[in-house]
Amino acid sequence: MYNYPMKQDKTVKKSRPFRPRPFRTVFQFLSIISTCSAFYFLYQANILPVRLFFVAVIAVFLLLLFFIRLSKRLGLFTFFLILVTLINLLLSFVFYKYNDYFSQFGTHKNYHEKYSLVTLADSELARTGTGEIIFLGLLKDDPYRETLEQYLKNDKSTRPGLLARPLTSSDYFLYENLLTLTTTLINKTPISSENSGTLKTMLIGRTYLEALKENNQEIFAKLHVLQDIELAVTPKPIETTKNTSLDSPFTVYISGIDNRDHTLPFAARSDVNLILVFNPKMHKILILNTPRDFYVPLAMNGKKDKLTHAGLYGINESIHTLENFYGIKFNYYARINFDATSSVIDQLGGVDVTIPYVVNTYHGKRHYEPGTYHLNGDEALDFARERVSISWAGGDRERGRNQEKILSALLQKLQNDPNILGRLDQIFTSIAKNIQTNFTSDDLKYLVQRQFTTLTKWQTEQIDVDGKADITSTYTYPEPKHFVWHPYQNSVDRAKAKLQEYLK
Repeated sequence: MYNYPMKQDKTVKKSRPFRPRPFRTVFQFLSIISTCSAFYFLYQANILPVRLFFVAVIAVFLLLLFFIRLSKRLGLFTFFLILVTLINLLLSFVFYKYNDYFSQFGTHKNYHEKYSLVTLADSELARTGTGEIIFLGLLKDDPYRETLEQYLKNDKSTRPGLLARPLTSSDYFLYENLLTLTTTLINKTPISSENSGTLKTMLIGRTYLEALKENNQEIFAKLHVLQDIELAVTPKPIETTKNTSLDSPFTVYISGIDNRDHTLPFAARSDVNLILVFNPKMHKILILNTPRDFYVPLAMNGKKDKLTHAGLYGINESIHTLENFYGIKFNYYARINFDATSSVIDQLGGVDVTIPYVVNTYHGKRHYEPGTYHLNGDEALDFARERVSISWAGGDRERGRNQEKILSALLQKLQNDPNILGRLDQIFTSIAKNIQTNFTSDDLKYLVQRQFTTLTKWQTEQIDVDGKADITSTYTYPEPKHFVWHPYQNSVDRAKAKLQEYLK
């Protein structure tokens, strides 16, 4: 029998030699590194609780395995690696920026306070601008008096102009308040019974000088500024009682200072004084406004003064004065200049505010009839600062209520604006450079995390205190007498009760 040769099976494939794919290998490596980077910055951002973070890691890992298998079947593995790398780099950048935003918040460590060397307008010093500085006057309660004295005595200093010569303790004298200091200078009163000499100059903070210009034009007109200096100062630590947990009720003192040059002088009048109580259990925020002209005992000496003047002695004085007045402790504080409010409102696209009466603003010269208005930053700020045209409604008291309206509208906009994520960069930049606070970056990130995970809507309740108008002497400016509000005790008691209700 004839044997035919067997045919070779054509289904058998020849093995291909191994060919490395460096392009794919590179992107495999980059995808692994970028994934680790994205998870690292997500962890640092503290957006998710630890439990949810690890759940997210596992979920992403499983999804990656699924798409890896799918992409290999479709022949798109390299494309998938490139896509994963790009997405991870984008997420890394987003989470990095998020961390960077909050790192900008915190207490300012370096301050420069502005001081003015002042003499009489009709003096020889004012005419020539030359001479020797002797018998200089300082304010005893200046928050940086010790630093100022050291500055004047230091013979190694490079002080400019008339202050070039080091002074001794016998060259300067301390005065209780601006009235005593300025009248001694103007009237050329002998310094003491032991010293028949008279003051030639005084060195006072720029804030005090501006307040003097506003409160007593007659005295201010008799003065002449010889030179200005900037003094590096180290403020005393802010004394607050930190909460053990932000999941329990906590208090925040907000001090608004009338400063529009992107600076935060540590000693400045506090024109806005808001107390906020956050109650996470009720998901409610209490906003209590205390008028700037409230006549209250200062914490440092018990002498009565306008609340706004407490800020001239530092933020600690404002904090302790209000703590004593309401019988509470502040956990956090924030000092904000007016630039911050205006900038944030603009970044949010404005706020809607209902104005119930006719208002003519002094700043901006704006006119409003009763109605609801969409206000930009400057418009909202002008409305919040107005008190003269609404004096019939309570002036400063009503201004405080209007400030509460602006704050409440701002909080609602922050919660409800769907486009806020796209404006975070501008918002955080505006706030960070115009605020001083003891909220740490971890505190703020935790608050964001809790809001992100619970998606709870917060309700706000606004209250205020009332009083009787009067013209009287104040500790800081005994003369001329100032407009003040004597607190009605029943309204203060109601505010105290409401504070304690939210703090439970």
